[in-house]
Amino acid sequence: MKSIVAASLLTAGVLASQGASAANTVNIIWAGLDQAGTKLTTIDSTINPTVPVTDGYATSALNYSYAASGESFIAFCIEPNEGNGRKGREYTYNVSSFTGAQAHNLQGLFSTSYASLATYNDKAAFQLAVWELVRETSGSFNVSGGSFYTLGDDVATAAVAAKATSFLAQALSYNGAAKYTLTKLTNLGDDVTLGKQDLIVATPLAAVPEPESYALFLAGLGAIGMIARRRMPR
Repeated sequence: MKSIVAASLLTAGVLASQGASAANTVNIIWAGLDQAGTKLTTIDSTINPTVPVTDGYATSALNYSYAASGESFIAFCIEPNEGNGRKGREYTYNVSSFTGAQAHNLQGLFSTSYASLATYNDKAAFQLAVWELVRETSGSFNVSGGSFYTLGDDVATAAVAAKATSFLAQALSYNGAAKYTLTKLTNLGDDVTLGKQDLIVATPLAAVPEPESYALFLAGLGAIGMIARRRMPR
């Protein structure tokens, strides 16, 4: 999981500098799946009631880099019915943010589970949970039913669905402080091709020391001061 957090740390300054242009856009390059991925089949009935939006899709985090700086970062897809584009090709994305209940629920998901992702199934389950929070329209978040859900009764799918359900339960019950800035990257395509998968990128927020930490810090400064005074020549 260190790779996810370390890569995300790069996004704060880069998005601030590249995403703060007049057009509020950023150019990024897709570098492939973060890992090999766990294959899932999912259906979004708001798009098509019978045809899956993914069919044996290698579900995982996605690797990208910023075209201007070359710095890499990790994202998760929020629009599974569209492709990533070609590896190594540069695409322009609009930079925005999530709002309302969706923003709250996604923050809960990232704050409770993002830092612990390590395996193929972890990342596939996290991606499935992201899709569920963004795509579900029934009002009930359930990766096995509703307007967006996963299909298949194989062992891998069952394991991913169970983990995603756990992630969602923690996300929806989370009432703590936000641990990440969540950025929405939207690609609108052009007159020749369809848009590319829209993305969510997480940037860790700086931790605020607890009051006890401040007290220990001040006590330490006081102790250093006393030692320094004792060592001063009389």
